[in-house]
Amino acid sequence: MKKLLNLVREHLQQDFRLAYYLTVAALLALSIVINYTINLENGIIDRHTGKWIRVGYYFILYAVGYYITCLLVSAFKNNYTFWKAKTFWVLSLVGLFILSFDRGFPYLHEIASLFSQQYEGYSWIFRTTNHATGFFIILLPLLIFYKAFDKTPSAHYGLTHTGNIKPYIYLLMVVAPVILIASFHPSFSSYYPIYKSNTVAELWQWPDYLPAFIFEFLYGMDFLNVELLFRGFFVIGLAQVLGKDAIIPMVTIYCYLHFGKPVGETISSIFGGYILGTIALYTRSVWGGVFIHVGVAWLMEAGAYFQKLI
Repeated sequence: MKKLLNLVREHLQQDFRLAYYLTVAALLALSIVINYTINLENGIIDRHTGKWIRVGYYFILYAVGYYITCLLVSAFKNNYTFWKAKTFWVLSLVGLFILSFDRGFPYLHEIASLFSQQYEGYSWIFRTTNHATGFFIILLPLLIFYKAFDKTPSAHYGLTHTGNIKPYIYLLMVVAPVILIASFHPSFSSYYPIYKSNTVAELWQWPDYLPAFIFEFLYGMDFLNVELLFRGFFVIGLAQVLGKDAIIPMVTIYCYLHFGKPVGETISSIFGGYILGTIALYTRSVWGGVFIHVGVAWLMEAGAYFQKLI
């Protein structure tokens, strides 16, 4: 774990400029206030669930955040050359579209309706499919794009480059008590666990554990797609034109990704995104982030289940 902390500390020493970081912090703070004041994601954008316009709204949201942060990179780092690079526009627009399409995927209702017309079955399939579609919307397109168009070697955006997993185990052990403490907060217990109890097992005559197991497994594995897109594509991939400055714009849209969740989790995602982005940039691998992300997600689920029992 010491090696990981050294990576983050060394990057911070090289990259930190007080005015730059304060301005980015102000942008993120303003974005968070606007979202939770007017209920931007849950109340406005998600009102259009099942419609293509929702994909467009998400694209506008993420594109505004990403490119404003890139403007801050230019202003404070005196780096304007990447705006003229075709690679920057192709990579950033492809990444933003994939992210927006995943977030606003309009066909979940049709998929769920194919398999069940009863509410409990439909609801379970709808929410489970929401996590499973990431493999077809994010993972597969990014691998195809890498093979067909991206000529810069990056180990499939860090997917095929592995490293020592032991430091991430220690890091997860540090995070676990924090999650346990957070699980006592009302906003946490009102949102988690992601999996809600239902009668699916009885409806389809499955073993009682099976619906929860399938859901939680796909929920955890979906973070492979998250890490590949944010730390792999937006950091390792965009580093070919942005260098180490690829991290901060990624942090902005990663923060925006959490707008539908409790505000404390949205704020913590800024720090988590920065740390995981830095580690991915210098290790050229996303697997440490996958391990941490899946571990944290399942620990949060376990913490919420624990709260339901006491």
